[in-house]
Amino acid sequence: MTYNLWGCKKVRNHRKNSVENGSKIITLIIYVLTCYISINLLYSGVVKFVSKDLLISGIKKISDDSLLYIDYIVKEDRNILTGKSNEKEFFKVFFNNPASDYYEKKVPINVAELSDVNFCLSNSVIMRGKELSDIENDAKDILEENQVEDSEVHKETDIITNNENGTETQNNISTDNQGNTQNVSGNIMGYKKIKDIRTEELTYDYLMSKFYTVVSGTTLYPTDIDSAKLMNMDMKLTTPANKPQILIYHTHAEEGFTDSIGGDKSTGIVGVGNYLADILTNQYGYNVIHLADSFDLKNGVLDRSKAYDYAYEKVAQVLAENPSIEVVIDLHRDGVNENLHLVTDVNGKQTAKIMFFNGISRLNSIGEIGYLYNPYREQNLAMSMQMKVVAEEYFEGFTRKNYIQAYQYNLHLRPKSMLIEAGAQTNSLQEVKNAMEPLAFLLNKVLSGSE
Repeated sequence: MTYNLWGCKKVRNHRKNSVENGSKIITLIIYVLTCYISINLLYSGVVKFVSKDLLISGIKKISDDSLLYIDYIVKEDRNILTGKSNEKEFFKVFFNNPASDYYEKKVPINVAELSDVNFCLSNSVIMRGKELSDIENDAKDILEENQVEDSEVHKETDIITNNENGTETQNNISTDNQGNTQNVSGNIMGYKKIKDIRTEELTYDYLMSKFYTVVSGTTLYPTDIDSAKLMNMDMKLTTPANKPQILIYHTHAEEGFTDSIGGDKSTGIVGVGNYLADILTNQYGYNVIHLADSFDLKNGVLDRSKAYDYAYEKVAQVLAENPSIEVVIDLHRDGVNENLHLVTDVNGKQTAKIMFFNGISRLNSIGEIGYLYNPYREQNLAMSMQMKVVAEEYFEGFTRKNYIQAYQYNLHLRPKSMLIEAGAQTNSLQEVKNAMEPLAFLLNKVLSGSE
């Protein structure tokens, strides 16, 4: 024990303990402040001290196990890789949610999109040591193993119909030497060509005045609609009809007509889709899947603001499960002024007019929209141009001008993707159903490659 000059005991040990306790509290406060400042810096300005290349590289590592090895990818990984969310949004989700939630939120990517997402990852087509084509083949093999093979022997069938003049036309559904059903071209509806359109006639000026309507926010360049190139692009189906070939769905499934009954999908655009699927299946022999899901109705409330996102997830899943599908049709009806009635005469029937719609992922203000990259824009444009030309050759006045918009509209899901506007809210259900007959004929002409 020690004493000071006045004979009092020194309290050195007590003071030491106090200092140590105070030091711990200060250290804790500094630690908490440091964490708080670090998190805020990371949350509000990560790109200031982490380069985008480094960030993307890190995300690639995080997502490596789930990235498109067959069919699925973590939703946030896909968003950052395809540009649908930025770095700040990514970290916000990553830090505000448990890791288990992050990894469980996976979305399907169909095999057609492998090149799309791979484009966003790098300029190479190498992923985890495999060529892109190898990954596609792996996906197809695994999916096909899970499909139940059709055990029926597909025999040749002749479908015969009579046209208005009483003459017979036929469409043959034959088999190849493996027993796979094949669609064979034929004028099953008895329609007659009224004129020939030569590719040489389809100059840029002619197309822009007669074939296309372009919104003011975007530009359709001469190279986009090079008729010599697009008209010669092969749109024929390669998938036999014992596997799904065509998918029909409706981003806006709640769209209706003058005599539609609320709550009865069969009287709206979904009913029209049913009729189109029926014609393509039973009269032309195609293998069609029709989705009747309502992507624009959530919890009983009509909301079309996110319908394309909701549709994307479902359609991508269907395509992942059915990689044989080559044609994807998003069937809508247009919205027009109430005094406009889009109707014409086809074979004596009052028939709603239709319109082929293209999104080209390009804005005048910024140019190409990178996060809406569409590797199949050229094929999409070729499909709609060929459909329009055949329509003019057989049914002049049946199709409106092809409509060009600036965005994507999920047309990147397959090369043969189409958004079709059938009639409008001022048409009757029957007028629009009548339009499905010549539309199915046009689709068969292009998909079969028949003259």
